[in-house]
Amino acid sequence: MSNIITRKLFLALVLATFCNISYSQEARKVAESHFPVSVQLSPVPSSPGWRDKSITPGDSVLRETVDNFIGHGVTHICTSNPEKMKDALEYAQSLGMQIDFLSGGAELFHRETPPAHSVFTEEYFKEMSANIPGRFGAVKGIGNPYCIFPFMDEPFHADTMSFDLREPARKAFEESYGYPMPESFTEARKDPRKYLDFINFQSSTFAVAWKSIYEEIKKLDPRPLVTMTHDSHNSLGGGAGSNAVWAVDDVFHWGADFADLFVYDIYPYTAEDYRVGESGLVYRPRMSQFHWTIAQMRNLTATYGKKLGFWVGTFNPTWFSRFQDDTRRNQYWMEREMAYSAIAGGADYLITGFNVPVDARHWEDFGEGMNVIQKRGGEITRTEVPKAKACFLFPRTQHILTSREYMNVALTFELCMRAFGEIDVIHEEQVTDSDLLGYEIIILADVEILDKAAAGAIREFVRKGGTVIADCVPGQDECLEPMGIMNEVFGVSYAETGRVRQVGQWIPATTAEPFWLFVDNWKAPEKTFDSAGDFKVVSPRYCVPQKAAVDRSMASGKPLLMKNKLGKGRAYLFGFCLQDTYLQTFIDEDSEGRAALQKLVADVFGQTGVKPSAYSSNPDVEVALRKGKSKAFALVINHEAENPAAKLTLSDLGFRVGQVIDVQTGEQIPFKRSGKSVSIEVCPSLESEGGITRLLEILP
Repeated sequence: MSNIITRKLFLALVLATFCNISYSQEARKVAESHFPVSVQLSPVPSSPGWRDKSITPGDSVLRETVDNFIGHGVTHICTSNPEKMKDALEYAQSLGMQIDFLSGGAELFHRETPPAHSVFTEEYFKEMSANIPGRFGAVKGIGNPYCIFPFMDEPFHADTMSFDLREPARKAFEESYGYPMPESFTEARKDPRKYLDFINFQSSTFAVAWKSIYEEIKKLDPRPLVTMTHDSHNSLGGGAGSNAVWAVDDVFHWGADFADLFVYDIYPYTAEDYRVGESGLVYRPRMSQFHWTIAQMRNLTATYGKKLGFWVGTFNPTWFSRFQDDTRRNQYWMEREMAYSAIAGGADYLITGFNVPVDARHWEDFGEGMNVIQKRGGEITRTEVPKAKACFLFPRTQHILTSREYMNVALTFELCMRAFGEIDVIHEEQVTDSDLLGYEIIILADVEILDKAAAGAIREFVRKGGTVIADCVPGQDECLEPMGIMNEVFGVSYAETGRVRQVGQWIPATTAEPFWLFVDNWKAPEKTFDSAGDFKVVSPRYCVPQKAAVDRSMASGKPLLMKNKLGKGRAYLFGFCLQDTYLQTFIDEDSEGRAALQKLVADVFGQTGVKPSAYSSNPDVEVALRKGKSKAFALVINHEAENPAAKLTLSDLGFRVGQVIDVQTGEQIPFKRSGKSVSIEVCPSLESEGGITRLLEILP
């Protein structure tokens, strides 16, 4: 029992056994000292513990399995049937572990169908509330519950057949919008304004049900955190043309007043992003979708004051068996990489999805990483990711009206993050005034359509001294009418908005034949090219400068970069599609062109004078801050860098740095001060295969 969390859990057991103190009381004390890490009760690949599938609920080997979990930094056990393994769960709780109840959906509707009774009726409420005790009552028998999952997994409207067109819904719509609801989806499509209202209303019907479910679960048992799982490809910009068919849902529009904890679930297919079209054929940049979507989840939870969690995919056939080949087996670091990336993104809870890794090296590496986290576990949960100084806009109006994916823009997000540092996501519904929530920079990528009021707020933001950086000029408003507001901001009289249209999802299975989803007979998309001299330009966008100054041009003479001053602020406009151009550098394996493109973007950010709180000189080595009142942590993650050496720059810590400690080794790390910043020369790993992490504690 050498690691710190094991000693604390052992102490809890001693106190419970010999001092007649209930373990639930002691568990609360233990919980304050650890970072919540949950696994399902499943076989472990290395002793001691359950090693095969033939096991009985009362078998003593399950206690050894629990001990094994604790030795790997695990603090919670997730179960969907607490009665089945009651003895093991009781033993785990006696050691201070907590139980997560994966209980299933209470909605009485599905992605494809509305409920039998409209959520706006008393009949729905009665049927739903009567269903709660029988389905979720088992939580009351758990002595030390942490969270309960009472909602459908990864919710979204799969198609129009899930819409509620019945009279109670029509009445609720008219009360909200002041006019009768369109008779059908087809009828609504004829009018952009009515279509927006119609889709927003239909999306929100889910949230109406969730709010009542939340209240009933809290009545049943107020102890566990009511938890919802959101996923990456249906509600964060990737629904259209995918499982959801139409663009309908996004997590911020739904809100968060129906759950305490939101656990995010992305599909990296064990080690790769979930991307749309041609980008899915390219291995890198592997973390772009993760960074883009967890930033959206962080926006949701930070805005509403909720907790954020993350499902860590494991090397286990229960979790995407089609990807469990020797290549993935050799990527023993993948669970640790994803876990640290999630904590860096703001997660305060991790849960494996699904089961313990079947490979011992995966399990031991994950355990090593979690034990490092547990050395400062409770302290980390009392820190948070600081608000960034730059934000990236999610354009809901465009996403709904065009019903096109807005997922591959993650490539632009990744490019900007690597060029600048940490970046947040702001939802279009949050752009209500010129303060822009205190951000100094807003980034518009591939935004063609923008709510007119939001456009006006951004114009005033720039006039007051803010900066907008874009690669596309929104020329239409929410009614699809021409809008000149953003032309004024960027100082152009005309600007094209085309980009490569990507369709389908490539499923890169490794133990079976890979295949395409959501598209028949996929063909490589057509592209237009130009040249910036040091990199290939894809999807050049012809612009006519009016007041804007052309900073640099392409080989064709089209503007590559334009600058415009408006009031006290500035606007920068790239004359080409950043996501298409960035992707092409990976398709062509053009590292020099990629470096030149990144330098161009970094130079633009540099001209703003705004400095990020965390920056890494190595684009493949991520650094992220989590700040508390009297200390901070820096998570350093090597995403397969060929040379993992990096210079990290950390700023705005709120105190003068006195020490930087490597938490795993306890060694002090040298650093240099420069004004309010410190720089650290760091090498996350001597192994070129990557995925290795470091946790740095920063003290006054």
